[in-house]
Amino acid sequence: MRVTMKKINYITLIIFIIWNTSSAVAQSDMIGYGLNKTLPQANNLNPAMLPDYKFSLGLPGLSGFHINTGQNFTNLELLTSVDENGNINTGDIFNKMRRNNRVTSNNTINLFHLGIRGLTSYTAFSVNTKTFARVSLPKELFAFALYGNASDQLDNGLLDLSRGSVKTMAYTEIGISHGREILAGKMTAGIRLKYIIGHAYGDMNSIDASLKTYGNDDFRGDSIEMNVNQFDIRTAGVAGGLINESDDIRGSALSNGGFGLDLGATYEFSKKIRFFASLNDLGFINWNEQHTNRQTIPSFQFNFSGADVVELINGEDLSVLNEFDSVVSDLEIDTTLNESFSTSLTAKLYAGASYQLSRRQTASAILYSEFYRGALIPAFTAMYNFQGGTFFNFAFSATMMNGRVNNFGTGITLNLIPFQVVLATNDLLSIVNPMKGRAVDFRFGINHTFGNVNKGKSRAKKNSKNTIDTIDLGID
Repeated sequence: MRVTMKKINYITLIIFIIWNTSSAVAQSDMIGYGLNKTLPQANNLNPAMLPDYKFSLGLPGLSGFHINTGQNFTNLELLTSVDENGNINTGDIFNKMRRNNRVTSNNTINLFHLGIRGLTSYTAFSVNTKTFARVSLPKELFAFALYGNASDQLDNGLLDLSRGSVKTMAYTEIGISHGREILAGKMTAGIRLKYIIGHAYGDMNSIDASLKTYGNDDFRGDSIEMNVNQFDIRTAGVAGGLINESDDIRGSALSNGGFGLDLGATYEFSKKIRFFASLNDLGFINWNEQHTNRQTIPSFQFNFSGADVVELINGEDLSVLNEFDSVVSDLEIDTTLNESFSTSLTAKLYAGASYQLSRRQTASAILYSEFYRGALIPAFTAMYNFQGGTFFNFAFSATMMNGRVNNFGTGITLNLIPFQVVLATNDLLSIVNPMKGRAVDFRFGINHTFGNVNKGKSRAKKNSKNTIDTIDLGID
């Protein structure tokens, strides 16, 4: 099958659209963990976390969203800094880049939530739409863009692009969870079962490609030699339907099914120390055979001697682009249509411990790990929490992730009966000082919440012993 440059651009555009509609793991939702006693949606992070509310309801358009997008290699201040001559300091930009530079994006829209709490259990039904995207960019690619042909920053003019990759996914999960106190209340265990509807998928795995550049001191002059080994581009759902020119795009977004599982537990080691852990997103999505597309790009080589950038921008000389388009058009690309396949979700692990500083104050340490393409991506958070009953809950965190330790977050829940307002961010720096930030992270929502299970527990203790063991001074 022959393919034009237009077709390649179409596939790339779809991957780009899915990435940006996610509009937001640069990092994990640590603040959600810190607000678990009053934030109903925190149960999505650990089904063993039992909120204090007897009843909670989140409706479409109100229950909120969580946007998170970021990267691990630069910030706006560095990108806009200049040297003594007023030129952009490309040296500093390049030197602070990593061997593998990642751009990651996660977004969650809470469509519906219903939670019912008993004295020793909690059952919830939830519907969430999620998107995920991760782009990996090798450092050599930036070296070529910043320094040009035959730069000293390159290995003899060679650019290794094999670490470049793109993966995007969008889906809706419908879940039911149940958590219960066991071992006389010293431990809670929870499980969530999820049915998953896959909407769109795009994956361009690691590209085995390289560019060889030559300078003026070489007899080949300012020429560039491109070598690309065989690689795959796989799309499914809406993305696959568009590539296949399907007449049923809506069916492309709704006909892909899968299942997921979340597990969680907490353990009260003493009156002040508690341990907790959860393993989320163990599952898969099976992409329907009617809306899949797999493009196997064969190995090819392309040589060009360069072009005048000004003429190229003005459209005066497009010979280089036309020549490249001709090479791509002549490729015999192997296209596989309507072949179902399964993809796994991105599994996440939370584990930590909390220490009760006082009746209302808690300090926690949380370790987070994300499993992506066989690699483990970790983060560590120190958390402070102040809870004023179910009326007010405040959390502040400091997270070390992507090589940084100055990643601060904060969040509150405020109960304005019968409405609860949620405001939170896992990256306060990017909001307070966007020039130095590397991520955008924001959570907002409004829930309907009623009742306080702790009052029932206090009454139960009073009735059973004829004394008041616990005095609740919270404002509800």
